Parts: sequence; structure tokens; C-alpha cells
Amino acid sequence: MARSAFTVAFLVTLGAAVVAQAATIAIDPTRLHLSSKTRSQSISLHNSGRDKSRFQVSAFTWQQSPGGEMQLTPTEDILFFPSLLEIAPGETRRVRVTTNRTPVAVEQSYRLFVDELPAPNANTTGAIRVLTRLGIPVFLQPSAPAATPAVSVDLKAGHLLVSLENRGNSYFLAQSVRVIGRDATGTVKLEKDLPAWYVLARGRRVYDVALDEGVCAVLSTVSVTSKTEHGNARADKPVPAGACAK
Repeated sequence: MARSAFTVAFLVTLGAAVVAQAATIAIDPTRLHLSSKTRSQSISLHNSGRDKSRFQVSAFTWQQSPGGEMQLTPTEDILFFPSLLEIAPGETRRVRVTTNRTPVAVEQSYRLFVDELPAPNANTTGAIRVLTRLGIPVFLQPSAPAATPAVSVDLKAGHLLVSLENRGNSYFLAQSVRVIGRDATGTVKLEKDLPAWYVLARGRRVYDVALDEGVCAVLSTVSVTSKTEHGNARADKPVPAGACAK
């Protein structure tokens, strides 16, 4: 997988303070898969910036709320070395990642974070250093991982209710979730793209979208299609009578 550069900026506005540039770090790979056969993997971090940067590594269990928010808890299931590293400009460093857990029937999900640390000689002239944070998914997979995407759609009280579900024992990454609504003649009256991201094993992403009354009133059918790395899923639903009444 090609390297990808991640920068998560934490910006603070303090009058006319100068914002210093964040470290530019490329990471490869961007996801890790551990199993009973692959007990460890490495990630490489390449500093393509002009300054030396220091980083700290930490690990968390990763769950998701129905709204898609990450729910993170510190964990000792994922082990890594080194936990602190310094990367000079043009240098590449590796972090070895392993686990002390035995895989089970349903995939376990984690996130490894690599956080840039403030420079020990940071100046006090009022410049604000924008720190980089890298988040790497780590999946502890069962012997036969399989993702099974499924979608459902409904319309009630003027709200579009969409569920993107993973009925399998391993994650999938959704590339798109698209809703199309048509009137009785088949003319498209509603087109909407919903946020698409990971859906973890046995997880569910729920969307609740309020519709314009005029659009809702003319809809006859609603369809939702999700494209994922593990195939596509589609659901079609006739709009029931009274679905737009609030």
C-alpha cells in the first residue's frame, strides 16, 4: 500500500500568534492485520519535513457508536516498540507491533496512535506548534475473516432512516453510502451522499436525516446503495402512507 501522509491539526487562536508548521510524516502501511499466523507487523514512519520530530506511541481498543463516533479505551492488548522515537529529516523509523491476545471468532479492533511531542527547546516567542497525530487501525482477525455489508432504509415522520450493518466477523470500509428517492413516475427527487467510513465486525452505522417537507411529500420509493471494499449492498423501500407526517 502506498504511503499516506496524515496530519491532524490542533489549532488555537491567540490574537496574532504565529502558527508553526506541523511535522510532515508518511506512514506505511495505513492498516495492520494481526492473526494467529501473523503475530506481528511493522509500520514505517518517514519524516519528509525539515525539522527533527519526536513521537510517542499509544494503543486503544476501538469501538463505534451507532452514530459512527470512535469509542477508545487504553489497552495493553497491543504491544509496540519503541514507544518513544525521534525522526530526523529524511529519516525512516520502524515501530514493531504485536499482540498478547489470542484471536477469537469475532475480530477485535484497536487503534494505534503516534503523537508528535513538543520540542524540548520550544521557543517562547508566541509561536504555536501544530502537532501531528497519526491514527492506525489494528485488527486482530479470526482464522476466517469475512465482512458482510447490509443496508436498510425507511422513512418515518419526515425522517430518512438508514442503517449500514456489518453482519460478518471482520470489518469493512465503506467507500460510499448513497440515497436516491423517486416519485411515482420514477423521476429522481432526492439524491444524498451520507458519510462513509469503517464499520467494525458486528457493528452498525445509523443515519437519521430530516427531509424537506416538499421533497418528502412527493417520494414514492427510496433506495440506498453502499459500495464497500467487500462488495456492495442495496435496499429499496416503498414510502408508506403518512411517512411524512410529523
